[in-house]
Amino acid sequence: MERTKRPTTEQMELKVLEPLLTRVDQQELIRIDKNEFKIGRARDNDEIILDVTVSRKHCVFRCEGQDEWSVKNLSSSSTFVNNLTIKQGEIQRVNPGDIIQFGCNSMCKYVFSFAERGHCVKRPRLDEKVLDTMLTKQRTFAENQECQRKELKDKLEIKHKEQEELKQQLEELLSQQAAAKDDKENLIKQIATLESKIEAGNMQERHLHSMYSQLLQKLENERQQFELRINEEKQKWQEALEMSKQEKEILEMKMKEQMERWREQQQADWKRMMESKVNEEKTIQAQLLNEKNMLEERLKKTEKALKEQEAKAVTSQAILNANMITEPSSSDNCIFVELVDVNQPQGFQILDTIDLTGFSQSIETNTKEGVLGKVSDIMDEQLTCSICSELFVNATTLNCMHTFCHHCINAWYKKRRDCPVCRKPVMSMNRSLVLDNFIESMIENLTADQQKKRKELLQERKVIGMKRRR
Repeated sequence: MERTKRPTTEQMELKVLEPLLTRVDQQELIRIDKNEFKIGRARDNDEIILDVTVSRKHCVFRCEGQDEWSVKNLSSSSTFVNNLTIKQGEIQRVNPGDIIQFGCNSMCKYVFSFAERGHCVKRPRLDEKVLDTMLTKQRTFAENQECQRKELKDKLEIKHKEQEELKQQLEELLSQQAAAKDDKENLIKQIATLESKIEAGNMQERHLHSMYSQLLQKLENERQQFELRINEEKQKWQEALEMSKQEKEILEMKMKEQMERWREQQQADWKRMMESKVNEEKTIQAQLLNEKNMLEERLKKTEKALKEQEAKAVTSQAILNANMITEPSSSDNCIFVELVDVNQPQGFQILDTIDLTGFSQSIETNTKEGVLGKVSDIMDEQLTCSICSELFVNATTLNCMHTFCHHCINAWYKKRRDCPVCRKPVMSMNRSLVLDNFIESMIENLTADQQKKRKELLQERKVIGMKRRR
């Protein structure tokens, strides 16, 4: 027993039905692809019908249930379902096979039906200027036809009134002839004249009727030809619009390719710029490392010179102690030196007394002061900001390798964007912690006045920084 195959999702989708409005002459098809579908002459409708008898917002189709549709008339002009008029604001249910007419024009007559939903590309709408031009042409043509029809109709009505008046006069004469006894010949002549006039009027009226019917037929033929020309013109505009849409898509593709190339170029430029920035940062780090090594070497040399000076002071002190012979004395701060004369065997003779304790202390003090003076000179020459002429406070090194106080270079950068020394553009600022640590360690060996001055400068910079953050 064979199993029945279940329909696939694609087959089920193909069986989904959607409502259609097919014009009676099979020249136009309207797909109702929304649960609320608006039809009218205005541009904001879902389907635009270019006809002067159709209102700007004529009607709306709504889905009230599964495959249950209704139409609501929004216009003061007529909307017909199976030749029955729907009043303004009234809702009428529609079924497959119903004939729906929008306005009084028989060209706007459609058949409501259902069909399988297929791939439908919605037509692009015409430009508003094109719509206005077509509507103006239709309005002008309709007004011209109405003017011709009304003019002939007015003539026909006037002639009909004249015939009625002549017939009334004839009836009056006939009644007078029946009642009168004398002067019958005159009445007979008047009656004959009126009959001839009525006969001539009847002929003119028939002629006017024939002209009116011919005019109506002519106007109908002209209207059909005009509708054909309008449809052809609309089709041409639609084709031109589709062509412009294709050109627009091609232009969008070209613009997209250009934007993609531009984006790739921007990414490449950005990558090169970042690589150059990284290389510059590496170069700056290497220069800072070299500067650190140089400072450490200078510090080692300074310490070595200090130790040599101390060693020389100790050696000189030892030599002095070896050449001097000391004796106890009542004074603790004096050293007595006795010179022996071999030619005087009688004994020793004191020639002079020299105080050498202060001399040795002065030697040590002078040695330390000399070393510290050299260190101070080095700091004044190499570790001084060229803007404020003070020792670096939060030393900051620029990309050109010149170093300044953080506060000084920030104040300078607000006015100018180049280095105060070499005038190169400032691209980066880096803190030099090595210089800060070295300066702080060497401050301890300076004089009390210099240390006090340094503390006051740090306090002043701290206050300025707090004010700036506020």
